[in-house]
Amino acid sequence: MFLYIIRRLAIAVPTLLILIVASFLLMKAAPGGPFTMERAVPPEVLANLNAKYGLDAPLWQQLVNYVWGVIAHFDFGPSFVYKDRTVNEIIAQGFPVTLTYGAIAFVVAVLVGGALGICAAVWHNSWLDYLAVGVAIGTHVLPSFVLAPILVLVFTLWLGWLPGGGWEGGQWPYVIMPVISLSVLFIASISRLTRSSMLEVLNTNHIRTARAKGIPARVVIFRHALIPALLPVISYLGPAFVSMITGSVVIDMYFSTGGIGKFFVDAALNRDYAVMMGITILVGGLTILFNLVVDLLYAWIDPKIRY
Repeated sequence: MFLYIIRRLAIAVPTLLILIVASFLLMKAAPGGPFTMERAVPPEVLANLNAKYGLDAPLWQQLVNYVWGVIAHFDFGPSFVYKDRTVNEIIAQGFPVTLTYGAIAFVVAVLVGGALGICAAVWHNSWLDYLAVGVAIGTHVLPSFVLAPILVLVFTLWLGWLPGGGWEGGQWPYVIMPVISLSVLFIASISRLTRSSMLEVLNTNHIRTARAKGIPARVVIFRHALIPALLPVISYLGPAFVSMITGSVVIDMYFSTGGIGKFFVDAALNRDYAVMMGITILVGGLTILFNLVVDLLYAWIDPKIRY
């Protein structure tokens, strides 16, 4: 297992380095610049700005300084638009909000989607199975950018039960609708994946043998069938968690939560390349991290993967 972890780390670290270099070069290749405005900036002012932020140095030197700052100090540099603020401070302000409702949505999606998939597989071809499959198929046509305004229309404007936006320190009335709109699509995917995997395992020989020995159905399902059935689901959960964080762009814009998605959109509109690169690298790093965690969990559950 130790050698397996070392091998996975040997892949993850160079991947992160390539991501940082690619993000930097793509931002530099984009037309315009952080100080390009509708009204032209005087050349002497532009030269002073470039000197202040180190943009007058050769490209290779800017790349080396940026990569060294990120790798050695986890420093994404100053923002080009938000005066006297660094990218780290902006991320520190928005990321906890995004992580909070993203993590809650992830837990809700795993618990509800997994339970629906297991029940649908155990009671195959019953009304519960048809209901779970129908809900899963129906919610696939409700992505977050469609579901979010529907929730606001129903629960805020019509019923007046929940606030239509804001965060207020993460109070539950402000968390419910972002979590629902973010988790519904993943509940559908997890339930369908769990159902199909569980049905496949329940039809294997070792499950038939366990039932033939008279082992209680509850023990057969949770001890013998559930763990191998979870392997495809676990491989999906890593990218799903990161997708919930990157999907926060829609949630932040609709519900004004103040999460990291709003800063990313504002940075794109204002050409604040430092903030865009910082958030892109953060999301990419999270993707690499959680894929690594999923690989390790996969190898821990199924020892064949290590070999």
